[in-house]
This record gives sequence, structure tokens and C-alpha cells, in this order.
Amino acid sequence: AETACRKMKALKSHTSLSCFVTQDRYDCLLRLASKDADVAVVGAEDVYLAKQILDGKISVIGQTRSLNRRTESMRYDAVAVVRRSTISSLQDLKGSKSCHTGYRRTAGWHIPIAHLLQKKLISLSCGAGLISAEQDLMAISNFFGLACVPGHWAPDNRTNTALKSKYPNLCAMCGSPSDCSDQDQHAGYFGALECLTESNGDVAWTKHDAAVHYFNRTDKHDIKDKFGLLCPDGSVRNIEQPCPWASRPWDAWLTRTGHDNLEKITKSLKMAMEAATIGNENVSTKVQDWATQVLGIHTPSTMVSFNPPTTPYKYLSTASYFVTIERMMCPEEPVRLCVTSEPALDKCRALSQILKSRRVQPMLSCVLIRSSEGGCPSALAAGKADITTLDGAEVYKAHIEHNLVPLVSERYGLQKSSYFAVAVVRADSGINSLEDLRGKKSCHTGIGRTAGWKIPIIALLEAGLLKKGSCNYAHEIGGLFSASCVPGAKNPMYDTEGNNPESLCQLCVGTLVDGVSGPAYSVSGAEGRCDRGPSESYSGYSGAFRCLVEGGGDVAFVKHTTVGENINSAAGNISWTKGLQPQDFRLLCRGSGSADVVDFATCHLARVPAHKVVMSNQLSFNRIEEARVLLLAASSYFPPGQNNFVMFGPYHQHNDLIFKDTATELVNLPDDVFHNSLDQAYYHMLTELETCTPDPNYNPKTNNYNQAAYDTAYVADGATTVAHDMSCLLVLGCASILLLLRSS
Repeated sequence: AETACRKMKALKSHTSLSCFVTQDRYDCLLRLASKDADVAVVGAEDVYLAKQILDGKISVIGQTRSLNRRTESMRYDAVAVVRRSTISSLQDLKGSKSCHTGYRRTAGWHIPIAHLLQKKLISLSCGAGLISAEQDLMAISNFFGLACVPGHWAPDNRTNTALKSKYPNLCAMCGSPSDCSDQDQHAGYFGALECLTESNGDVAWTKHDAAVHYFNRTDKHDIKDKFGLLCPDGSVRNIEQPCPWASRPWDAWLTRTGHDNLEKITKSLKMAMEAATIGNENVSTKVQDWATQVLGIHTPSTMVSFNPPTTPYKYLSTASYFVTIERMMCPEEPVRLCVTSEPALDKCRALSQILKSRRVQPMLSCVLIRSSEGGCPSALAAGKADITTLDGAEVYKAHIEHNLVPLVSERYGLQKSSYFAVAVVRADSGINSLEDLRGKKSCHTGIGRTAGWKIPIIALLEAGLLKKGSCNYAHEIGGLFSASCVPGAKNPMYDTEGNNPESLCQLCVGTLVDGVSGPAYSVSGAEGRCDRGPSESYSGYSGAFRCLVEGGGDVAFVKHTTVGENINSAAGNISWTKGLQPQDFRLLCRGSGSADVVDFATCHLARVPAHKVVMSNQLSFNRIEEARVLLLAASSYFPPGQNNFVMFGPYHQHNDLIFKDTATELVNLPDDVFHNSLDQAYYHMLTELETCTPDPNYNPKTNNYNQAAYDTAYVADGATTVAHDMSCLLVLGCASILLLLRSS
């Protein structure tokens, strides 16, 4: 996108227009209101979003129209094409055979449903125990006889199959009723018309220019008089006479209300549109390669300005489009997502607003529960929220303490629903194995977290660097390393007695602003130095790596993608990563040795399950389904690579807010017991770690064992036997651990 901006700027014809790249379209709207930008082009749903979040602060100053349709005020008109012999009024629609372009498509689904509800021709079965995603389907199923509603009715195959089995009449008119997919021969604008004419349908919901084109075809011209347009007032007109139920507006140009330079803006935009067209505008069908990203056009277009500007509400209402987004719905109880920081709360609220603009139900609401207030797991258990996101170790702990269970899992591209926990060191540090870490300085993602705390403890125990028996791992880490940054180490939730070593926060810096450290940590809950959330610059994966790079750390316990994310991606533009190369770092392998950072598959501390969204085990089935389908729908709408909203990735310079930056989607969990969703080996390790029993032979003052007692306990008949204490922590087997203990 930055390259596209430079190409446009290089054109001499409109040097007054420049552009810059934001993280997504939602951010563009905020930049307009804050005066960081002057103008932006958005679609109809984002015009609605602007009305919702910036009402009165944003105006529509014009729209983009295709050059070959520059006199048409709307992008398209949504119409109902009917068979004259069966449909002559609105009442005749009841029990008729209906053909739709596709499920959740604008002309074929959202527009007819919104206006049929408004006219009280159809009704929703509120209180029938249906999830939000099913309410529209039941309403259409009860109103029409047979229909073709092709497409995915739910974001996951399991729910999609179940719904299509429950409402088979809504697939009966499709070319392939058993599949009823978006690739069906009766899908799309022309497919719906084929359903009408070739499969004896009664009504097709499509767009007007498609209907005109379809019936002007040579093979359809003879049947044209048998069909007409059913108007919202109940009359029937000829195909050429438009009477839309609603119209989709052209993409709109927005600026802040009261901008004092509108004439210059509109002139510059029109010149840019002209410059974007390749060749003669009267015959050209192509535009410059930069035009799509900068101006949002794919074909030669023009900017039609409004004088005076109009409001987002009027812009959408003129087309009867506003009601298709903010329409009649059943009273709903929102799904409450719990977060623990202000940045995460901002992201959650933004996600909620943009989901509403995309007509995704039910609503998402956001609940802020700070760690000092007990954290999200306790809030879910108390009924103050419905869902939250946790890493693998936190999922286990939340299940044991609060009876929370996983709902959906993150997925990380080819790695699917797992990732590697790794130990990263500088290549020139002289640290070549875990055993070299004694007395060094460590950087952790946060206390209690998987890759940054639990897995390192397990690996360091296995390597004999931590002593078993005390079960006080914070003290063990404090004794092994000379200084650390373990965000949250002094938080009362993780330091119940207030005696965790101060050295665990020694490398932490709080919120860095222009390189200056933030306020000191306070046990009262104030965000700042050594906080477990984003107010500590060295928290999380990128934060722990930053601690290694610039904060004096010798090792960072992170995930396998952290180095690459901060060096090779867009995040690498920030100052503390400049000049760094992957070869500047190495991984420490479990057991011994080291390897290049690209060899994480063979050199890591553990492969661990993905982060998960969890819920209370006490929620009703419908509540669970509402939350699950909502999350999967959000994931399908905002995958990596699209520019509507950053659901997965850095958000306003904060990493891993709500979801991990490297997540690519949310996926269903298998229908199994709790620990199978975590992975058996990992579950076993966490069980042993969390159920540690202090060893009576351990001396906390000297950090040593009574060796004679161990010699007596573990030697019988010349063979090593197993005691069922923390010696059995690792799945690799107790005997090998005992050998390490006895030789130390």
C-alpha cells in the first residue's frame, strides 16, 4: 500500500493529494475524526459504522461511480422478479417458491428479509429457543414454501450441516439440494433468475440490471412477458421499470464535518480518478495498479461530489439501505467478552461495533476485569462475563479452579492448533545450552503463561537447573537467574504472600515512551512496571524478545515465530528491531545444544496447544452456541490479509490483544473431554506441575535435599524405582530425572 501511495504522489497532475497507510478501515475512520487525515473512501457498511461511532463528526462529500454508469445514483437496485401467473400482490408471496442469490448476500437475503419484516409479512420466533443465526432461517422457512438459499448458513461445517438438515425446504429449489452451496447453479444474480425461470420458481430476489440483461438474452426474450417486478407497494411492473426494495449505494467519500477545504479535496480526487484511468476514458476498461489500493476502484471511475455534504444516515436512508443493517430483531442478550487491559477493551469495543455493521448476531459486549480484581476466570465463574481468551496453562488452571472449559481454539496457519515454546539467545552471547543459563538474565512473557513461564520451568527442572521439592517456582527462577523481567510476578494473584523475589521485576520497564521507562509497579493494581498486561513494554511475546534485544536480557522465553515477526514483518519497522537479522539469534534446545531460529521444529522446549477461548461450564446450550457461532463468524469475516479490521495481528502498536498476533483463524474443538482438547502429554505435564507437593527432604534455606534419604528411597534390588512425587513431572520418564538429581 505504501508503494501505491508513492506511485500516486509521483504523478505531476495532482501533487496536492497524498496518502498514508493505516492498520485497517476502522482506523481510517478514527483518523478522519482526529484530523490526521482529510478524506477516505468506504463501502456502505462502513458508512453505517461511521454513523455509529462518529455521529455528527463525519460527513459524506461524494461518491465513486463507474464511468460507464456515471449518471446512475445507486450502485444497484435490489428487486423482486416474479412470475405473473402466480404473484400479483405482496400477500401472494406467502407459500410461494422463492429463489435467493445466496445466504447473507445483500440483494438476495439482507434486503428482502429487512423489508419483509418491516412490512410484517414475516415474523421472528422470539423466545423459541433459537440461536440468532437460526432466527432468519426459520422466518423464511415458515413464510415461503420451497426455496433456494445457497451458501454457508454458519461459519463451521457442523452447524451448517445441522441447519440444512433442519430446514431442507430452503435448499429444495437449488440445482443440488443436497449441497446447497454458494457454487450452486442457482446461486448469484443470474442463478436466482435461472431458479425462477427453469425450476418453476415464483419469485427471485436479485438486482435490477441483472434482470434486464437476463431477459434481453435471445433465449429468454420470448418468456419476458411472463415475468415482472413486484414493487414494495404490492404492484407489479414490467422488467424495465425499476421499483427497488432497496438500493446499494456507491462507495462514499467521507471527511470530518465542517472541513474548510472541501473544494480542494474534491478537485484533487477527481484529478486522481482521471489520472488512474489507462488510455481514453471513453473506451478504457483498465486503471493504474495503484488505484485499487488508494482510490478503491477496479475500473475507470469518477468522483461525484455533494454540495452540500450529507450525513451518513441520510446517505443510507435515501437508498432504503439503513434498515437492512439496523432492522427488526429479537431482543438479544449479548455475548460478554472479558478482557484485562484498556487496550484490549478498546479492541473489543471496536470489534463489537464492526460486527454490528456487518449484521453479525448476537451482539458482542466487553467487560474489563483487571488482574487486581481477580481476573477474567473468576469473573466468568461469578457470571460477570461469558468468555475470555487464555493460553494453554491458563486454560488448565481455570478449569481446575473455576470449572471453565474451552469453546474454540486459535489456529496458526500450517502449525494448526499448536505452537513451539522456545528459548532465544543472542548468537554471540556464548550461551550454547540451557546449562549455560545459571546466573544469566531472563525475559519472560508473563508469570503463569505457557511459553514464557510454565514450559521453561518444566525444561529447567528436566535439565537439573531448578531443584524439585520447594514447589515455589518463583523463588527457584529468582535463584537461577541474576535478574529477570517476569511481568505480573508481584501481582497478588501470583504472589499471594507478597514474597516473590524483587529480582523477577528487575529488568521490567513499564510503559516506554520515547525510550523513557514508565511508573514503578504498585501492588494496588496500578498499571506500569512489571504489570502482566500491555502497560509493561516487556510483557507478551514481542515484549520478552524486546527485553532480550534492548533490556539487558540474556534469554527470552517466547514462541517460535517471535523472532521472525519482529524482524521480518511490518512490526520490524519499529526502532528497536532495526538492523537485526534472524542469524543474530539462536535457539536453546531441550536437553542440550542450540540451533538456528529456523530449526524450531527440532530445537524447542515443547510443542504446546494453541490459546483458547474459554467459558463457564454452567452456561446453557443455546448460550454456548451463540458464543461459538459469533466467534467463528468474526474469524471468517476478518482473516489476516483483509483491511476491514485487524482481528489477528498488532493493534495500535499493542501485541497479542485478546488473540495472538500469529493466529490465522478460530476453529471448533473436537467433541471430547476437557483434557483431550489440551493434548494428553501437555495435560499430564501441567497436572504434575500444578499439583506439586513440597518434599519433606527439601531444605528451603539451602535449596538442597537430604541425599541420604534419597539414596535410601530410590535404590531397591539394584534397580531405580519410582516415587510418585514431582520426580514424575516429565513424560520422558522418572528414571532419567532421578539420574540428573543424584548426579547434581
